[in-house]
Amino acid sequence: MANEGITIESLTYSTLEGALEVMRKSFFIYENVSTGCDLLSEPGASEELEQLNIMAAYDGVSLVAKNQDDQVVGVCINKLNVHSSENQKSYLELFSEQCKYKSSKCLVDFMISMDKRQDFFKQYNTNCTMDILSLATLPEYKKRGIGEYLVASSYDSGQQSSQGKDVKVSAHPDGKTITNADAIPSALTTIMTSDYSQKICVNLGFEAFAKESYDNFTFDGKKFSERIMYGSKTAQVFAKPFEKC
Repeated sequence: MANEGITIESLTYSTLEGALEVMRKSFFIYENVSTGCDLLSEPGASEELEQLNIMAAYDGVSLVAKNQDDQVVGVCINKLNVHSSENQKSYLELFSEQCKYKSSKCLVDFMISMDKRQDFFKQYNTNCTMDILSLATLPEYKKRGIGEYLVASSYDSGQQSSQGKDVKVSAHPDGKTITNADAIPSALTTIMTSDYSQKICVNLGFEAFAKESYDNFTFDGKKFSERIMYGSKTAQVFAKPFEKC
């Protein structure tokens, strides 16, 4: 991976704003599903999604990539997805119910729809997975291997957590609080929405699961595929279980 001069570290409160700035300059503008949902057409929608990412970051398992000037240039927001009962609503479903903007709700509902195509709690006989919620790099740092570096590092961190090692780092303003502090994940899961990100998972040995065409998702009377002009025409679910001791 071409990541000379790039370091990966746990996301903390001090790097949270830099991580959100990467999302603003990259994910919300160029990410396929952000385009499919016409996210930037609705003032306030991307800020609403920032709150979802902040909530996820409070689990203490997210990572940032920094350059030699200590600038955050990439981010991987990871969420511990804890399953306690069959009738329990997911964190995404609960967030969707509170969305005020139709485009941000569209993006969250897309993730919910893709998640339901594969039950990883049953797949891995577990009550907790670690989900890559958002992956982004600044536009000028794209295609330098940083995304793959972040995903590989997320897997390594999750692997350590699955073996009982204390790798969680608070991103909360108090510098101490970690939500789902006792949760132990069994696998790293993700929805990849571009050819490039899907290739990352293939390169890192993830198993591919459900794949869906953007023709099957609509927002405001248009198929996602009508707005996504370049790149992949499908989204795909991937997962990689953590190795047992």
